[in-house]
Amino acid sequence: MSAPQVSVIIPCHNREDTVAEAVQSVLDQDFTDLDVIVVDDASTDATMDVVRAMTDPRVRVSSNPGPRGPSAARNHGVALTEAPWIAFQDSDDVWMQDKLRQQMARLENSDFVAAYCGMLVKADARPETAVQARFPDPATAPLEGDILPSLTRGSYISTQMLIIRRDVFQAVGGFDEDLRALVDWELMLRVAQQGPVAFVDEDLVVQRMSDNSITRSSQKRLAAQEYVLSKHEALLARYPDALARHHHRIAGGHRMFRNWKAAARHAALAVRATPTNPRYLAYAGYLRCRALLA
Repeated sequence: MSAPQVSVIIPCHNREDTVAEAVQSVLDQDFTDLDVIVVDDASTDATMDVVRAMTDPRVRVSSNPGPRGPSAARNHGVALTEAPWIAFQDSDDVWMQDKLRQQMARLENSDFVAAYCGMLVKADARPETAVQARFPDPATAPLEGDILPSLTRGSYISTQMLIIRRDVFQAVGGFDEDLRALVDWELMLRVAQQGPVAFVDEDLVVQRMSDNSITRSSQKRLAAQEYVLSKHEALLARYPDALARHHHRIAGGHRMFRNWKAAARHAALAVRATPTNPRYLAYAGYLRCRALLA
């Protein structure tokens, strides 16, 4: 059989309560030239029983020996397909029915290397549930085309929002499996250097902010921020205001955990990037004193 236009990769680890809704929201898309690759990352509950009970022939199941984490599971899933376009769904989130159709309308016969859409963050996918956050922030710019300048300032594209050309995904090396948070930001810093990115300004994804979401772990996020800054040092050096902002944030993170020496070091790096910023200068002086007293 010929490959579908889009393969949707869904990593799973212990999501028996939510995975059926997540997968079904992909199968219910009004863009139908797709398949779904569900990658089990060493689940110990009934997650895979739930998936295997789904009868749609477009669903494929694979196991990634582990647990190795969602990045390894996503890379494993991409390796199983020859579809020209790759999309990613999380096992506890929901897509709106026209997500793929709207994105593919922008991508087909274009020079875009990827497309993303808006996303609502909620406790669940019910329409009446209050919205906790929306991505991307409308004040972010640029949101389309060469988005590297805005991406260097911070993460605003989550994997569930994204469709990417498979050859581009492979060319940049896929997800970094050593990273435990901010994996979507780090990937997009590489992807955005490959060509223009399209933005569909519609809220077509609902992210369920579950209790075990990795984004709730401040320590993991702090370590990931440091990792990304180190890995993309040369790139971020071209955007000194963004670089200083990241070092200032990391300094604040270390201050929260009373890691005074690390906080002082990052505060000094923020000043090095933008030497005339009075806020950064004052903060660096304060943290330098705290580090000396520690």
